[in-house]
Amino acid sequence: MEAILDTNFILACLRRNISFLDELEAQGFKPILAHEVFEELKDLRQTATLSDRVALDLAFALFEKRKVHKMTLGHHKVDEGLIIKGKKGAYIATLDAGIRRVVPNSIGISNAQNTIEITRQ
Repeated sequence: MEAILDTNFILACLRRNISFLDELEAQGFKPILAHEVFEELKDLRQTATLSDRVALDLAFALFEKRKVHKMTLGHHKVDEGLIIKGKKGAYIATLDAGIRRVVPNSIGISNAQNTIEITRQ
């Protein structure tokens, strides 16, 4: 199964020290980074605070070291592309309530356990 990562999910996991790549792989998911999300992260780095910049640099290093598979969402905005992929059966790792409401399979963060949680409809 593939899990497409969203920007806010990546940042939230890094801020909470959740090793999301390990947890996704342990649960049988193949993490995928959309090119558009990667560009969002690069743009966000330009205006981020120091702690977020360090977290983003860590994310870039993790993606490079772990050789996370990359893909493109097509000619859509990021959220629209994630929704389209989610409706086709991919799991979307996001904290965005608008996306989670529309896609049948999503991955979020459990606040109580500080781990990732899978939601299936």
